[in-house]
Amino acid sequence: MKTKKSALQAWKMLMLSLPKGVAAFVTAVAGISVSLPLSVFVVGLPLLAETLVLCGHLLESERWTVERWKRGKAAAADPSGFGDRPVKPKWEGWQALLARLFKGRSYRGVVYGLLQLPVGIAAFTLAVVLPATFWAFLLSPLAYQVSVRAFSFDWYAGDIVSNFLLPAWSGTQISWLYGGIGAVLVLLLPSILRGLGRLYAAWIEAAAGPALPADPAPAPSGNAAPVSDPLPEIRQYA
Repeated sequence: MKTKKSALQAWKMLMLSLPKGVAAFVTAVAGISVSLPLSVFVVGLPLLAETLVLCGHLLESERWTVERWKRGKAAAADPSGFGDRPVKPKWEGWQALLARLFKGRSYRGVVYGLLQLPVGIAAFTLAVVLPATFWAFLLSPLAYQVSVRAFSFDWYAGDIVSNFLLPAWSGTQISWLYGGIGAVLVLLLPSILRGLGRLYAAWIEAAAGPALPADPAPAPSGNAAPVSDPLPEIRQYA
């Protein structure tokens, strides 16, 4: 069954992609820059492994956000069935930490950290520019009347496009044309934001790869009532 995805949540997800991208990029670059030169002295290996863990945690947290958005109202109505947000990895010993260096999946977090910044810039720009532009078109008649009556300034007097395509139209008519275009664009804005959200979700899923299965729940004992299976839970992989 298809779930209704929130356009507002998609817009928030796109807006937050930039600060998350900055945090992931700084973590990845700083960790690699410090750990790789020190690897010749062995001390850099634990630092590199910890960088993989932190970048992987950032990636899993973002995938958790994306998956909740994709599930829409189903996840909001039953958050317990979706799984808790990935918590920061706990210390499991030096052997477990160094084992991260030999898992190819652990390096997905670093790839995410390096590429999330340009992706976040693009997503943030679209999330800001598109709504502002659409609403500016919609409010063109009001803005035109204010400029003419308050400042005696005709916006469209030197507009090459409108003067070439619609030379017989007045500024008021052109402003209402732009307002009509803006009304259509504003009505389409939720669908556009959801489409951008799906593109962003596809990038996060591609960066994270297939989710690891959750640990199986213990079988009920005695006459305990069977518990319905929860939604698959995302596990920390790095």
